[in-house]
Amino acid sequence: MWTLALACAFFLCIHLMISGTHLKEQIIGRIGGTAYYVIFSILSLAGLIAMGMAFAAAQDDNLNFRLWQRSEAPLPLEIISLVINFVAFFLVILGLTTPSPTNLLALWRLPDKSVYGIIRISRHPILAGIGLWSAMHLIACGNIAGWLFFGSLLGVCVLGAANIDRKRLALMGDTYASIMRRTSIIPFVAIIEGRTAFAPEELGIARMFLAASMFSMFAVWHEVLFIARLL
Repeated sequence: MWTLALACAFFLCIHLMISGTHLKEQIIGRIGGTAYYVIFSILSLAGLIAMGMAFAAAQDDNLNFRLWQRSEAPLPLEIISLVINFVAFFLVILGLTTPSPTNLLALWRLPDKSVYGIIRISRHPILAGIGLWSAMHLIACGNIAGWLFFGSLLGVCVLGAANIDRKRLALMGDTYASIMRRTSIIPFVAIIEGRTAFAPEELGIARMFLAASMFSMFAVWHEVLFIARLL
């Protein structure tokens, strides 16, 4: 359990105490932007892998207190969880495959259409998707290890989206302010409020098929692992 706590602390620190602060600019000034992003990506991946391995190992730890079992969850909650997890996959896959004003490439060149496709639903689709997935697992996973793991991911997503907005606004000024006015971090809020139109034709059939396929495969794999653990 302590290994998981340390891994989560490392992951949070590099995202919130380096990436989201002036320390990042100081490091870039010394080693250059390309070197910084390569090193940061490696550290982030290493931290995430360490968290995953420690989370799996912590399941049988004596300190991993459990307050409820997943099998005790009512059917409506299971259905809601399934729908939200699908939306989360949808956001992540389409976010990875759609040009965005909030991704790393936008630092050099904004997409021709800044508010387009999945960005109409959330301007931070990847973070929103991971955040939704983490929030649902935080509720469903009634133990300390789950709260540490999924809580850390959720914290990075929430604070990370705010940090990206702050930095993009300082860099791009009115251009990014206009994007913020027409979009939202929380999925569908800007559409519901009438700040942008829902345009499903912009999402792309291939992207939606890919998201649905990957969700189906992951859902089966997830259930196989869950059943295997009960046996």
